[in-house]
Amino acid sequence: MEKKNTEELMHPSMLQIRYLSELARIGKKRGSVALIADTCGVSHGPVSRFFKECIGAGYLTEAYEFTEKGTQALKTYQRILREVGLYLERVGIPETEIPEKTRQLVENVDYSLLMTMTRNSGQVNEPRNQKTVEEGTPYYLENVLDKGRFEVGIALYQLRTAKGTRLSMANNGFEHLAWIRNNNRGSWLELVIKEMHAHSRIDGADMTGRLSSLKYEEQGQLHEAVIRDGKARIPLSACRFLKSRLGNVKGMIPITVTCSVGKAHMPESTALLMFWM
Repeated sequence: MEKKNTEELMHPSMLQIRYLSELARIGKKRGSVALIADTCGVSHGPVSRFFKECIGAGYLTEAYEFTEKGTQALKTYQRILREVGLYLERVGIPETEIPEKTRQLVENVDYSLLMTMTRNSGQVNEPRNQKTVEEGTPYYLENVLDKGRFEVGIALYQLRTAKGTRLSMANNGFEHLAWIRNNNRGSWLELVIKEMHAHSRIDGADMTGRLSSLKYEEQGQLHEAVIRDGKARIPLSACRFLKSRLGNVKGMIPITVTCSVGKAHMPESTALLMFWM
């Protein structure tokens, strides 16, 4: 799916996607909202309020009938749910955990990133030395990729949290689609920096800023990434890569970032940067 086709979509919860699926299944009829609410185990109010949002977005008519835009949106949501579920199955997530992991991804991750994560990539070949790369074995991607520019999805996670895997605040400082560049001058991950928004814990004021520095570790030494024209570069040689027996490729590297807000600098924030082919 192209990025431009997902940017205009509402980002409903899994339960709200189910409301739409149930409406498509039973059609508009007397008492349909109450029936959908009962089927989904919720009260009438949340379903009715969400459908009003859908009317405003052009998904439904006032009579709760799907518009062409709404029909296409529902197909997209259902496709994302299906492909995320299959992706989690391929990477070895236990079957009992797939529904909750799917919910977390669908509700919290940009759709363009999800589609990049889940689609099959024809860009990764077998290593040139023909040795089998076992699950969990690190290797450098520049020895696997052809020369060129390849799109990847990224996400930044807190390194340690008692509440399980959580996205880092630093995740808001980058576009969620990045690039791997592999050519004669070198091989690196190129991140696109964007403006960050946050609320002050002191007075609740809206704060905006941009990434001002990014550091990564390579061979035991801390290096500052090159930032130019709104893009930060991290050498692939500093990253750790994992390739499963199913062929899925994932890269990761701990980074430390600083953000500028006006003339002030936010404290350094450390996160685990992960990216997928």
